[in-house]
Amino acid sequence: MPTITIKLPLFQPTNVKEKMYETMQQNFSEACNIAIQYKKEHPAVTKSELDKRLAPIELPSTLIQEARKLALSRYEDWKQNEKTKGFPSFRGRISILFNNQNWRLKQDNGYLKLGIPTMEKGNLTIDKYVPLKTNAYNHFWIGFLLTGEMDKNSPFFQASYDSISKLKKGNGQLFNKKGKWYFSFALSFELEKKSTGTKSIGVDRGLKYIAVAGDRETGKYIHFNGKQIGHIRRKFFKLRRKLQKAKNTKALKRLENKEQRIIQYWNHVISKKMVQFAKDCGASIIKIEDLSSIRSMKKYWKKSDRNIHSWSFFDLETKLIYKAQLAELEVQKVDPYKTSQECSKCGHTQKKNRRGSLYTGSCGYKQNADVNASFVISTRPSKDITAALISFARLLTELYT
Repeated sequence: MPTITIKLPLFQPTNVKEKMYETMQQNFSEACNIAIQYKKEHPAVTKSELDKRLAPIELPSTLIQEARKLALSRYEDWKQNEKTKGFPSFRGRISILFNNQNWRLKQDNGYLKLGIPTMEKGNLTIDKYVPLKTNAYNHFWIGFLLTGEMDKNSPFFQASYDSISKLKKGNGQLFNKKGKWYFSFALSFELEKKSTGTKSIGVDRGLKYIAVAGDRETGKYIHFNGKQIGHIRRKFFKLRRKLQKAKNTKALKRLENKEQRIIQYWNHVISKKMVQFAKDCGASIIKIEDLSSIRSMKKYWKKSDRNIHSWSFFDLETKLIYKAQLAELEVQKVDPYKTSQECSKCGHTQKKNRRGSLYTGSCGYKQNADVNASFVISTRPSKDITAALISFARLLTELYT
């Protein structure tokens, strides 16, 4: 299910509201810290007991529940990694979380306004809503959310959006960044699958290049060099080891968050360019290797492979899939077995044909090894089709034996 994130700045909130949001931030953080510490001391405590313990904190009941949920989630994560992770704590300027049923958007006098439960007394009336800034992209999606109709004249409209169904708004969060207040939330929806063609490109993910997308028919390809990214990952790895030795868990958490933001940024860039490459090639299918078992192979890798082992293939794959769906493209997974050893020209497979970054086929074909692998991937059948053929073959065997 594709998901997009909408981030909206608050439009000139009053000093009173800003001070109230700051107080809510501090109280929300306090509630999280009390809940997680109490859970540690009393592992058998129930949710209702925790809510009663948090009740004296000046927050709406819905935010008390969200604080408890967040604290319990962090506690469970810590319990699963207790040997390697320090006990979590929440900083004062934490994002305030809102359940999707507890926030709403409305148009009022030409302004887009946000209604959220706050520390203000009384019911949530329109005069308590806060105006938001919006740009053309956000306006396109918010208009669809509020009216159920999509502006087909918008430059952000794509033909594939006609098949969108089950649009849902997700949870929201209010946070302060560099002195400005923002509200962000997720929109998820379903897209009807349409078969638009059979041409495909292949995507190889490897060591020298984070990803290579190749079109075997034309010989065109694009690559995303992993050298700079690998340097960044090794730098973070060294810093992480120093902080672990010093047992500085707060700094370690900040470092981890920064590292994840870098990963997500590059995965957005890479997946967007791969989808555009597929469209430029006239392809309707993007084929990728099924790397679900890649982590189990890490014991065979060299230390120089750390930048790839630590790279988030799943995050890249997720972003590629949802961006491809929005562009009416299909993503198929193929068997990764010996894709780096097979020749994309003649199909012959031999281990010695690959020497480092160069692939030299038995037929004399020469190409960058990752580019050759992307061409091979583009010709392989989908694992779903392969599984169906195997099942059908087994059925025939049972019938005629």
